[in-house]
Amino acid sequence: MDAYKYQDNYEGYAHTDGYYPGNESNPEEDAQSDVTEGHDEEDEIYEGEYQGIPHPDDVKAKKTKMASSREEDLRGQADLMAERMEDEEELAHQYETIMDECGHGRFQWILFFVLGLALMADGVEVFVVSFALPSAEKDMCLSSSKKGMLGMIVYLGMMSGAFVLGGLADKLGRKRVLSMSLALNASFASISSFVQGYGAFLFCRLISGIGIGGALPIVFAYFSEFLSREKRGEHLSWLGIFWMTGGIYASAMAWSIIPHYGWGFSMGTHYHYHSWRVFVIVCALPCTVSLVALRFMPESPRFLLEMGKHDEAWMILKKVHDTNMRAKGTPEKVFTPSTENYYGLTVWFPDMIRYFQEEEYKSKMKVFFGEHVFGATINFTMENQIHQHGKLVNDKFTKMYFKHVLFEDTFFDECYFEDVTSTDTYFKNCTIESTIFYNTDLYEHKFIDCRFINSTFLDQKEGCHMDLEQDNDFLIYLVSFLGSLSVLPGNIISALLMDRIGRLKMIGGSMLISAGCCFFLFFGNSESAMIGWQCLFCGASIAAWNALDVVTVELYPTTQRATAFGILNGLCKFGAILGNTIFASFVGITKVVPILLAATSLVGGGLIALRLPETREQVLM
Repeated sequence: MDAYKYQDNYEGYAHTDGYYPGNESNPEEDAQSDVTEGHDEEDEIYEGEYQGIPHPDDVKAKKTKMASSREEDLRGQADLMAERMEDEEELAHQYETIMDECGHGRFQWILFFVLGLALMADGVEVFVVSFALPSAEKDMCLSSSKKGMLGMIVYLGMMSGAFVLGGLADKLGRKRVLSMSLALNASFASISSFVQGYGAFLFCRLISGIGIGGALPIVFAYFSEFLSREKRGEHLSWLGIFWMTGGIYASAMAWSIIPHYGWGFSMGTHYHYHSWRVFVIVCALPCTVSLVALRFMPESPRFLLEMGKHDEAWMILKKVHDTNMRAKGTPEKVFTPSTENYYGLTVWFPDMIRYFQEEEYKSKMKVFFGEHVFGATINFTMENQIHQHGKLVNDKFTKMYFKHVLFEDTFFDECYFEDVTSTDTYFKNCTIESTIFYNTDLYEHKFIDCRFINSTFLDQKEGCHMDLEQDNDFLIYLVSFLGSLSVLPGNIISALLMDRIGRLKMIGGSMLISAGCCFFLFFGNSESAMIGWQCLFCGASIAAWNALDVVTVELYPTTQRATAFGILNGLCKFGAILGNTIFASFVGITKVVPILLAATSLVGGGLIALRLPETREQVLM
């Protein structure tokens, strides 16, 4: 056997000198063999062999070889993906171990308040326009359609910001994009308080909404990456309290600033800076403070590790560790890391409360029929009255105010109107003879099918020619304040129980209880009842919001966390837009459709949520 060696291009073994033992070669036979090499007598010659066309057997063999190569490549890719997933899972577990070693202390609490102010700014943004509108409409002469667009543009901006900036945070970093978002909100919110035109104000609030819309998804992703698994559910729920604080702050500032209409200044006859503008700029303060404080906060180390910036990530983790240890009095400890539709129903409540206000107001309307008034001087406010088939002769209306007054089929003769202002006041099918109107806002559109005989209009009041709604500002602020404050018990309960009962039970239970609150809205036939059910609904539903926030940051990997949160938040703002347009159209018509839509969504969402994976014991991937 020592005389044989293996040859790669032959099957079997060959002798070292090229011959098989015991066989001698004949030269003639060898020559014949060379001529007919590769052919047997019984084989047929392939027609295309000498035309350069490959033999079918060769093609089949080549395809088999290529298929085998592809299978090997796929197996190699699968092995590579499995190895990568294993590395990512190992990194996630190692990161959890490191965060446990860093502890939970001063650093997390500082970051908690910095990011809380950013979340507070989001809560303020939802309320600021609705609070400013009753006063802003006077300065900008806003029609109902313009006011509706102004309220909707805020949610449209927040939805766009959540989609775009949330995804950008997974590419450029949490701190960097959050700073961009807050800068957009703070700058354009401040600018909006100075602009005079409706178009400019609308544009500023749109950009401001885009900025703060991108902040909310980043805040939760950013904060979660500095929390250990045992603390994550509880402290993300505590963070949600700042959104409630934003609503309370906006309500309190509106209550204390806007009624003081004289707080401001004027420059000529065209530039006016009234109290509602002061309120707008004051509402930008939480965002501005958060932006400045964020400059002293580090980037998320979890994001840096995902981007391959390991040295920078370890330095930040060491800073977190040292800050917490110094606060605990153990600075000498060395850091040694190892390597690892709610919305629709919510916006429906104020509309329903306003509807009940209007119905109660109409129920107190006084009707005067066939009255005759001669030579009287009227210098007081006339409110919520209807005068039909009356006769007024030689009467003076001076320095007085008409509010929701209708004169129908009434005769005016030799009357005098001076320095008169009005809201929702009309003269319908009246005859007005020898009457003078001096310095009034009784414009042409307020006289419907009326007949004028020798009557004169002198020096009519300048400014907006539209009737502006006189809202009960105090009640609006109070309702918003109570609605925001009612979230506090739900926040506390969800924070204390989030890590004990789990995220899914929290979502399901909260949404089902909220659906029950919707059912009882059928019995809410007064302002007080609607306010009470609003508070109960907000308090019950906030637990589901907090649990969804926690599940979202835990369910998605670092490279997709802010994007997923942005999509979720964008869909919420889309629900707010639908709520404003659809639910509001049923006010005064029926409560059945809004209540059934909201209840069905809540029950369906609660049941579907139970099919989500529980993330309570899951590490951040």
